[in-house]
Amino acid sequence: MKTKNILVLAGLLMSASLFSQIHLFLEEQEILLKDGKVTGWVFPATGTQDEVLDDMKDYLKERSDLKLKKGGEHLLIAEKVSLPAITTKRGDLIGSCQIKEQYYAMSVIFKLGYDISVNTAEWPTEMESLRNYVKAFMAYHYEQVYARRIKDLEKQIKDVEKDRKQAEGKIASMTNKINNLGKKIAKESETAKINTYQSDINTLEADMKQQLDTLPVLDEKINDLNKQLDQNRLESNTYLSTINTF
Repeated sequence: MKTKNILVLAGLLMSASLFSQIHLFLEEQEILLKDGKVTGWVFPATGTQDEVLDDMKDYLKERSDLKLKKGGEHLLIAEKVSLPAITTKRGDLIGSCQIKEQYYAMSVIFKLGYDISVNTAEWPTEMESLRNYVKAFMAYHYEQVYARRIKDLEKQIKDVEKDRKQAEGKIASMTNKINNLGKKIAKESETAKINTYQSDINTLEADMKQQLDTLPVLDEKINDLNKQLDQNRLESNTYLSTINTF
């Protein structure tokens, strides 16, 4: 197998909320499907099986105007399609996502017949073209997954910042009420009214303390989310730059 077909980067890929240390690669491998062994290009997906398969549907639609259908569990297929970017011959384009020990392996296969899949030994030109096609899809998948994560984190930050602003508004409002009640007490001579005003102040101060106590919690959450945002941006740039060297 050509060395250029196994470019490897040790990195951290996030699947759901967990990080697992695996290798980023684009490699020609044999894949076992329900109807036998085939050869295709394989890379580690980021995110979930559903995400990478949905991204493949979108990528094929956007780039080649092809519609994939479900061909089995975690398997997609476009039958008897023409893909000039790969070959002049018609064939079946297959995407399969299988669970490995530490990651999801996304495989892309192009079959010219029931038991014939393009491979480097017999179809070097077509296999190289398929490799370029899969490399572009791999970059698209990583870009889309991280774009979704970044968008979600930005929304979370915006929501928490809104909560903080509302808490500050409540604190300001209660502070004004307390000050106004204090002025009333200063001008009041009736004990009953003074006691009522003071009781209202006590209630407001207790409510205000609750709001003040939330500020450090919200600040910590915003800080944590911003760190996650920076980390995801860094990972996205790192992985896309690495894929570009494949």
